[in-house]
Amino acid sequence: MKVLISGGAGFLGRQFLIHHLEHRDDITAIDNLSSAGSYWLPNRNYDRQTQDVRDLFRSSDDEWDLAYHFAAPVGGRLKIEGDPLYNAGSLELDSMFFRWAVGHVKTAVYPSSSAVYGVDYQGASAGALHEGLFYPTADGWARPDEMYGFTKMAGEVLAAKAAGYGLNTLCIRPFSGYGTGQSMDYPVPSICQRALNREDPLVIWGSGSQTRDFIHVSDIVGATAALLKRGIVGYEAINLGSGVATSFVEIASRAAEIIGYHPAIETDESKPEGVSTRFSDPARMFAVYQPKVSLRSGLAEVISSLK
Repeated sequence: MKVLISGGAGFLGRQFLIHHLEHRDDITAIDNLSSAGSYWLPNRNYDRQTQDVRDLFRSSDDEWDLAYHFAAPVGGRLKIEGDPLYNAGSLELDSMFFRWAVGHVKTAVYPSSSAVYGVDYQGASAGALHEGLFYPTADGWARPDEMYGFTKMAGEVLAAKAAGYGLNTLCIRPFSGYGTGQSMDYPVPSICQRALNREDPLVIWGSGSQTRDFIHVSDIVGATAALLKRGIVGYEAINLGSGVATSFVEIASRAAEIIGYHPAIETDESKPEGVSTRFSDPARMFAVYQPKVSLRSGLAEVISSLK
């Protein structure tokens, strides 16, 4: 199978690259290496191109069985709230990708986000978020989570429109993905690093009571692969999550327990925390794939890699 991975040196791109290397596919990976934590997998048999992926979208007439579009500006909560226009460039990248993919790609994978869901659905007593709460052809949309959520919403609209031109697109909506090699801009590796340093007190951002649905990156890959194997027709969106809401206080407590110390856990409410409650209804994913990595095992793996 001929596979293209834009953003192939980033956190998600590398994991999907490993998956397709294991399946001996013909892979081209493109990345400009501008994002924190981006690097090429060494000593592997694939075509790596260090360039702006927009050059390919402008000029390539090659055809691909499968194309992943991971190229995008990236950043954690501080970036999302403190510099909201940093992600505006995604609008250009995504529109160029979908215009190019029509006629060049059989099936595309677009990494959307749980941030597409309206923030009004994510208060303190919120329930699980199911895919029907955002659909591109609906008459009205609830306000997504910051500019980041808006760009992902726009990407899904493009995917739905491109289906009318014959492009098949799977829009994955990962909740809080984490794993080895993730940038310290994200909460799991940064909390694990502070715990590994045996900081006492162990400080976490916001109130600490905010909850997220954590899913290991290998399960993001596994679920996506299972969905692709089943087949994608037109536009399809699916949650990738565990269905379990876990607080940041609990993440800190589990990380400290794995390391073997018992710090006081304090909160820094001057830092952003985002919405109060965010967890998935993963029924559609569970119909084809069950997560393999428990939260404790995943945290232990991250801690081991940071050592």
